[in-house]
Amino acid sequence: MTEQTTNEMAEVGYNNACQPVARCPMHAHVTEQFDLKPDDVLFLPRHRRVITQYVKGEDGDTELNLYYEDKEISFDEPELFAFGERLAQQSHFVAETATRWGDGYGWEQVKELLESLIEEGILHLSSPVESGSTSTESRQVYLPPGECKEPRTWFECEAITAELTGYPLEIGYLELVVPIFRVAHIALDMEGRQVGEANVFPDRLRLDVPTEWRACPYPGSRHQDELPMNVTALKSMRKHWLPTMVVLSKIRDAYLGRFPDARQGMTIGHLECLSTLVLALPAYLLMRSENNVNNGSLHPVLSNMFRVTDGVRMTTHQMMVIPLAEATLLPDAPITGSDIYQYAERNYVFQSAHGVCAGPKAMIEEFLSVLVDGGSVGVELDPEVQAALDGIEAAFDYGLYGLRVYVIALSFWTLMSRTYEQLWNLFESWPETGSIKLNEFKKIIQIDVKNLQADTLLATEDLRSNRDHIQASMYEKTSRGLKLSFAEEALPQRIAPSVPEAQHTMAEDKLRSALGEKVANDDPTFNRLIACLMTYFRSEQAIVKAACEDQGFINRQLGRPTPTRDFTAADINLYSVLIGDVKRLPLLSEVCDEVFNLHIVVTQNSIEISDRIAD
Repeated sequence: MTEQTTNEMAEVGYNNACQPVARCPMHAHVTEQFDLKPDDVLFLPRHRRVITQYVKGEDGDTELNLYYEDKEISFDEPELFAFGERLAQQSHFVAETATRWGDGYGWEQVKELLESLIEEGILHLSSPVESGSTSTESRQVYLPPGECKEPRTWFECEAITAELTGYPLEIGYLELVVPIFRVAHIALDMEGRQVGEANVFPDRLRLDVPTEWRACPYPGSRHQDELPMNVTALKSMRKHWLPTMVVLSKIRDAYLGRFPDARQGMTIGHLECLSTLVLALPAYLLMRSENNVNNGSLHPVLSNMFRVTDGVRMTTHQMMVIPLAEATLLPDAPITGSDIYQYAERNYVFQSAHGVCAGPKAMIEEFLSVLVDGGSVGVELDPEVQAALDGIEAAFDYGLYGLRVYVIALSFWTLMSRTYEQLWNLFESWPETGSIKLNEFKKIIQIDVKNLQADTLLATEDLRSNRDHIQASMYEKTSRGLKLSFAEEALPQRIAPSVPEAQHTMAEDKLRSALGEKVANDDPTFNRLIACLMTYFRSEQAIVKAACEDQGFINRQLGRPTPTRDFTAADINLYSVLIGDVKRLPLLSEVCDEVFNLHIVVTQNSIEISDRIAD
């Protein structure tokens, strides 16, 4: 499973990797009439890409769905199920023979179905020229050359972030900017391959490593795709498969020790949490200060386990937060390995920007079975792998705290989205004024709100509330896994703005004075503007404070020094910078700087507002 771009966009609220969703051709309104004859030969190009799945419809009845390229074909009449199943097996056929695919099919009924499929561009009356190579041929590589010339590690955090973002971030803030499940990506294993393979994050730290790419021969959404599969990674996975399953099973057992309720059945929230902790194990081994695994010494069992599990984590996250082709699921929804696989097939999760998943269906299903249901064969593990498992409880603590700071930092984007809409609602009720600066501010907010509502996954309050619920659920789960006090605040309370203090009064006075010089301040709406901005900045401060407190636990566990500089709310955006070409809302501090020439810095201990000194 390799889909990464969509998840990266989702984490900051944007999506620019939508799969088009086609209307169901069986219910299509045919605008062009086809005079289909019984002896016409029909073709279904690359028929092995057709995915057949039985699902429950909205009324609870069973439906047969066929997923083919960007089309979804739904059969809700049981007597047509046989027709749908046989259709998926055909590369070409004589039209009249379709009447024998099931009992009682008449020519007129079959003709109407086939004409609908022709209209939708699924079936063809002539043999199309199929591009693409056979399963034994090499594929064109869509992976651009890696920019990084030497292996790097996050112990060089300040140097790396200075190079990639222009800002040197201390290692004591690493997990606030690089999510816990991506920390191990840039590391090399004992086979000389990066843990993240073609999906290394950040992409600019990806090395050029010799890799064999081939066309994908597996039936389903990946079959003969234009994008290749990584055969080198597959060979390594096969070589280390049995011990990988043993380690995965032992990690699952340890997870059940922390979360006994998961013994009653996995939920999607549990599976995302478990997947994250699997990814945290190699990250912990690499990042602890004492007895850490050197770059290039990570055992391939651990790197291979990471690569497959990374896809599972991304898939579960997408199932909860990305309502593109189908409705999202709540964290407490039951989940099976089959559910994960079928979702990945019909939503093209096996595809990424550079390739398709190289794992055969049988291996993926076995992996999901062990991860969700448990159980594995007994295989003696290499000493390095057994030593890694001996530190699993400490790795879990690292992973759970890392997951907490990730969830807290994500709250920043829902907060900002809500505040943008609040500001626009305020401006719509503000009478026209002659203030050039106010009109400039309003124009920026209007444009960004339109972008927010048109092109993001935080466009509506329903989407934002769903994101809040998922993040609060994951935060609560980390509290249980860490056995923190039951009296600890829930996430919404912990990141709520504190009661105004003297520092907030001083900041508000400065903001009121600075804006009052440029904006008509005799209107009551001016006070609402100041209140809205100050509530936002105090909320930013609460998020930064909560995140830094939990980051402190990580630093102490790993033996890191305490950072010497303050982490700011604007630093959260460094993640977007590391992603690269990602659309996002401008930070409100950036907008205030652009329009009002105000320098605003929010840390856990202060909100500083000052006039920007001209360069």
